Amino acid sequence: MTAFLIGIATITAATFSWRAAQIGSTAAFDDRQSISETVKVEQQQIEITLQLAANAQEYARYRADYGVAAGLDREADRLAAAGEPLLARVSRAEADSLRRGATMRAAEAGVFGRFTISDDLLEPTARPRPFDYEARARALAAEQSTALESPGKLDPDRWASEADAIRDRVNGLVRGAFLALVAVLLYTIAEVSSRRRTIIAFATAGALVYLAVVVGTLTSVFFA
Repeated sequence: MTAFLIGIATITAATFSWRAAQIGSTAAFDDRQSISETVKVEQQQIEITLQLAANAQEYARYRADYGVAAGLDREADRLAAAGEPLLARVSRAEADSLRRGATMRAAEAGVFGRFTISDDLLEPTARPRPFDYEARARALAAEQSTALESPGKLDPDRWASEADAIRDRVNGLVRGAFLALVAVLLYTIAEVSSRRRTIIAFATAGALVYLAVVVGTLTSVFFA
């Protein structure tokens, strides 16, 4: 009977070790996924930041053109008041052309969506449109997540949490395997002992350790 218990405890320790090695590879995969997605998230954030910087630069040019157009409008008003209607019309036409060109460049550069300023492309407004930095950042993030080559929704923290949970299970299985070997040691002492009291004591201790290991490990990590 003691030899049979030694065999059972040995198989249990080997099973726990095998299971720990098996799910340990899953933890390594989750770690790689977490690192990969973290890199991709950083790359996406850098791309968004660069695009926002380019948009801000183009918007500054857009505002500058509108400033020049406003100056031409004032010049047209002065010319009209001075009795030069022809020159005034020319000045206003230059201002309108400048605003139209500024609006087109801003739309082509992605500062404003074409559908957002579709009316402006036909007839530019007299005042420049505002540039919402946060709204543009959200729009760029949405474009990245819906693009054909997009990796989809990235969540490196989820992969890291799953890897940590698996490592906790691995540690529990390793402890279970170690304690199962302790039970093997106790059974072995009982097996080689010639005194009945010693046999009963060590066999009982081994059985208690083994039962505690099996119940604790199976309920906490093995079937988690």
